Amino acid sequence: MPLHVKRVGVLLPPNDVTLEYEFFRFAPPGVTTHFHRLRRSSSVLTAESLLEMVDSLEERAKEITHVHPDVIVYGCTSGSLLGGPDRHRELGERIRACTGIPGLTTASAVIEALAALAARRVFVATPYPEAINRSLVAFLAHHGHETVGLTSFLFEHGDRTGYVESAETAALVRASREAIRGADAVFVSCTNLRAMDQVEALEGELGLPVVTSNQATLWAALRTIGVETAAIRAGRLFRLDRRPAGRSMA
Repeated sequence: MPLHVKRVGVLLPPNDVTLEYEFFRFAPPGVTTHFHRLRRSSSVLTAESLLEMVDSLEERAKEITHVHPDVIVYGCTSGSLLGGPDRHRELGERIRACTGIPGLTTASAVIEALAALAARRVFVATPYPEAINRSLVAFLAHHGHETVGLTSFLFEHGDRTGYVESAETAALVRASREAIRGADAVFVSCTNLRAMDQVEALEGELGLPVVTSNQATLWAALRTIGVETAAIRAGRLFRLDRRPAGRSMA
């Protein structure tokens, strides 16, 4: 009897330890996730370091095709939004062009998720230093999302992000409860920042949808390959009354 599964291929930064953990935890039955690391010489959170990963995009994308993924994800938020406000779409197209497999980026997924939730005014939480935070705010503004407030761990080095417990991320968000009152949604940025297991509780407390980088990326990937998401308990996003973009797994 043949094995009927859908496969999500993910290209991620070499120091990212959270995206794998959260995808393994929240991917629904019948979906497997497979990972390959992009090339980067430093984990310092600068535009130059993050953009360096793009140089290995085609090579790594072609290599991950050996597991026959149904979609390939460029799994880095800041790394897919730097280099121009529409660069994220270009990276997804480059994946498709070199592999023949649909490609998407975390930045594209976040914009799609915020639009699906009708979130024009967004409160943002990140681990990034100020320069990357400014780039993120400008990126959101270009796509029609006003940042009404921002809080950050202000890490200069990406390796520190992978040691933050999800409860610490939630506490960072809760500390800005007053500023969040003016938002349509909260966005927790960075695929290396744990947060998905806190989303349901935060949404209940704040009365607003909460979007995280990994949550939005998984949602967009599953929609691309036609997988139902309503049973995933990681936020309102997964329960939106919209049919998957691809073919149903049924």
